[in-house]
Amino acid sequence: MLATASTFLSGSANATTIQIAEGTGTVEVYLANGTQITSTTLDSTGTAMSNNMAFRIGTFTGGFNPTISNYTSWFSNFVGVNGFVAVGGTSAGRLSASITAGDGNLINAPVTANVGVGANGSAGINQNALLYAIVWNTKYTANGSIPNSGGGNSFDPTNSTLQAAILQNSSWTMPFSQSLDLSTLAYSLSSGTTALVGSVDLVNKGITLQAVPEPSTGALMMIGAVGLVALRRLRKV
Repeated sequence: MLATASTFLSGSANATTIQIAEGTGTVEVYLANGTQITSTTLDSTGTAMSNNMAFRIGTFTGGFNPTISNYTSWFSNFVGVNGFVAVGGTSAGRLSASITAGDGNLINAPVTANVGVGANGSAGINQNALLYAIVWNTKYTANGSIPNSGGGNSFDPTNSTLQAAILQNSSWTMPFSQSLDLSTLAYSLSSGTTALVGSVDLVNKGITLQAVPEPSTGALMMIGAVGLVALRRLRKV
């Protein structure tokens, strides 16, 4: 049975709320090696995860198709808001993030880059845009707060210890929003939820992260390709 969860971000007094949430005791997150993430697990910056880890919901823009290979560009092509997955404390197992949107589908406190802070100004998510949920092994910092150097909901694509998962569901779509619509649209890890990166077990509500490629992999592949071209030229001489 799907659990319900309360709204994470209160938003403005006049706004539509769109949330992806699961209740306390529901969700478990695992590293790629199968180790469950808890409050004492070191995050990608080497800091204890504490009670909450990074989670973000929103949409990819410009037709961007996220894969593990293009992870360095995920958040350059993403508009959304921060949320959290509780991995310790009395709320362990809770997953929660909420978008609040007013007229013109403009959203409150948007996050539009690798840094973990809410952007100044506004950004919009088009009506009917597919929403995605991204979770990664970094300690959570509240949306709109300035994170510590290298930490707190920031996504550091140069970090070789970074692991992540991207979830989607065809039912997770952005509604038409307006300031006079005070309704809440609640989504969850329901049937049909799949993982573009990592994996998800809907029976046990388990999310397993996937390790990003080593930063040097692309460079090594390029060096190898150049070497092959040079070898072929030598053989022709």
